[in-house]
Amino acid sequence: MPSKEAIIDNIEQYTAQELIKYIRDGIVTLPELISETEGYFPAHVRREVEQMLKGSESDDWKKAQETNTEESYLNFIQTYPESVHASEARNAIFALKAAAEQSVKDGLWNSVDKNDIQSLREFIKSNPSDPHVTEARRMINTLQEEEIFGFDIDALINKIKAIQTDKTVLDPDALIFREIVNCIDRQKITHEDLLSVIRRDNNLLRASVVKKLIEEGYLEYMELIQPEVGIDRRFVQHLAKGAPTQQFTKPAKLEKINKQSTEVYFWGIPSSGKSCALGAILSVANNGSIARSMAKDANCQGYGYMTRLAQLFKADGKVGTLPPGTPTTSTFEMAFDLEDEKGVIHPITCIDLAGELVRCMYKYDANEIMTEEEMEALDTLTNVLIDNRTVNRKMHFFVLEYGGEDRTYEGLSQTEYLDAALRYIERTKIFEKETDAIYLMLTKVDKTGVVGEELVKVLTEYIEKNYLGFFNGLEQICRKCEINGGKVERIPFSLGRVCFQDYCLFTEAPAANVVRKILTRSWGYKNGKLQKGLNFFKG
Repeated sequence: MPSKEAIIDNIEQYTAQELIKYIRDGIVTLPELISETEGYFPAHVRREVEQMLKGSESDDWKKAQETNTEESYLNFIQTYPESVHASEARNAIFALKAAAEQSVKDGLWNSVDKNDIQSLREFIKSNPSDPHVTEARRMINTLQEEEIFGFDIDALINKIKAIQTDKTVLDPDALIFREIVNCIDRQKITHEDLLSVIRRDNNLLRASVVKKLIEEGYLEYMELIQPEVGIDRRFVQHLAKGAPTQQFTKPAKLEKINKQSTEVYFWGIPSSGKSCALGAILSVANNGSIARSMAKDANCQGYGYMTRLAQLFKADGKVGTLPPGTPTTSTFEMAFDLEDEKGVIHPITCIDLAGELVRCMYKYDANEIMTEEEMEALDTLTNVLIDNRTVNRKMHFFVLEYGGEDRTYEGLSQTEYLDAALRYIERTKIFEKETDAIYLMLTKVDKTGVVGEELVKVLTEYIEKNYLGFFNGLEQICRKCEINGGKVERIPFSLGRVCFQDYCLFTEAPAANVVRKILTRSWGYKNGKLQKGLNFFKG
């Protein structure tokens, strides 16, 4: 077979078919034949070569993709350097090389003894930029903690809770699964210990973690419905079915409230249960049991969010799937009209304030660095309650999770953030006008195990122990601004029976209680006419 130089020097002696073969064999390229033959490349042969190459390019690209190797893509680029697929072929080569490099790295990580601190340290030292370095450090910390404090079921539970509240963990469920499996494989806990963990708290592990443990053979479905574990069969059936979750997208930025209505604001940090509580309230408002009817405003910014959230909660005895989490830097406006039992129409706008808002208030006053999304969340609050504030009457619900007092965010507890929010509210004076009621709603009160007067007593003691300063601060605002007789009402709230954090057997009574309060305290009109001079709030 001739060399490239021989072909170029004797170009006029070769047929188009021969040149095509040399091009495909990688000896020479068409651009080289054109540029280096000093005009001796016969025009008719060149046109024939170009035509033949053009006709086979599509087939050769398909073959390169099917083979999917660096060599197949390189051959294609050499044969068709001017092809529209050349750039795609180069990207494919880059991806294959990156995958090969990652495979080598994964192999290195898989070979590390995860139970040996020295082995983990050597891996970190030898591979400082490897993505598994953070996980290696966590494992070292876990092993050191076990050496210092020992290991038992409580240690595993505390570890799981720590992972769940660590905002630096990108996939907490995957990490929790690995922690549990690691403990079982290292014989730190037994199979019965794992069942004991689930029995202690049916909501400690998310459904996705439990499902993965079952798929990998660490649990069985039938074990979960044993009387001693205490899980309703319907939850396990729902888990086995693998019902999909509702997804929420980031809405358009809210600039102002446009509807003449009673504005009902819901405040709360991420994971407080605020959005789920609001979904339950919207569901009951819509089902005809308390209000005769609910007419949703399709023009409001959060119309889709309102509709999707409300349909998740149905008191039909069937297990529903809770939302996986709403965008914590987004504020949603949900406008609708409620008709009460007397035929009075109550225009309402519920505002689900960004979950990160309370933390944003703290960061702003503390002069800490804020992300663009955090600044936007705070700017939205400024828009609706300060700069573009309406003269509508307003109600505020502060939502706290019962049992969530120890949860920390960037080293601070709910208490520190709530106190900072209180200072921000006082400084901006956003409650001084048009505010008629402030409520403190405690979610997940089913954890108390009590009801009625006993529940009221338990919640009163709980607030005094964990949130007394915040509660007193709200009441001070109420007295100063003459809101609700200077009192902040405590509202117990529960969705019903919740299991695996994601599944719910909904009970509508707590949500119905809130709907009644909104109807009682909100402005309304009759006969389809807005009466001029009518006070927005009754009594």
